[in-house]
Amino acid sequence: MQFSIASVTLLSLSASVSAIPVDQRFEVDPTYVIPRAVVTCAEYSETANYSAIGLNSTYRGAFLVGSPDGTDYTRSILDKAQKKMTDLKLRFDEALNAECGNLSTVADTEVTTNFTNGIVGPFAIKKSAGDRLSSGMGTVILAATFAGAALLL
Repeated sequence: MQFSIASVTLLSLSASVSAIPVDQRFEVDPTYVIPRAVVTCAEYSETANYSAIGLNSTYRGAFLVGSPDGTDYTRSILDKAQKKMTDLKLRFDEALNAECGNLSTVADTEVTTNFTNGIVGPFAIKKSAGDRLSSGMGTVILAATFAGAALLL
C-alpha cells in the first residue's frame, strides 16, 4: 500500500500537535453577559403578531389565502417570525417585556379578536369557494340527492 507524501506529512503533523503541552486554559469570564439583540417595540409587536398567526393553522390558512403576494413569499414571513420569536426568546425577554409590555401575550389575544372580526394580519378574510352555497341552496341540493336516490330504489 502506498501513501502520498502529503498524507504522511499531515499524519505526522497531526500526531505532533496533540503532543504539545498547553499551559493556559481558556476560561469563560463569569461576569460576561451575552448581549441582547436590539429589537424595537415595533419589531417585537410585528414579530409577535406574525408568529401568533403562523402558529395557528386556521389563522395561517386565512393569512395565506388573503395575501396578494402568493403563498411562498407569505409563508416565509410567518416562518421567519416564528424563528425570530424562538431564536431570540422574545416572549421571555424580561428587559424587552418591561420596556414594551408582553406583546406576545397581547398578540395572541388581538389576533383572535381580529380573526373574529374578519381580519387576519393586514388582510380581510376572503371567503372560500365552498362558502358560495348558502344554507338554503345546500338544503335544496341535499333534498334533490335524496329524491334521486329514492327514485332509483
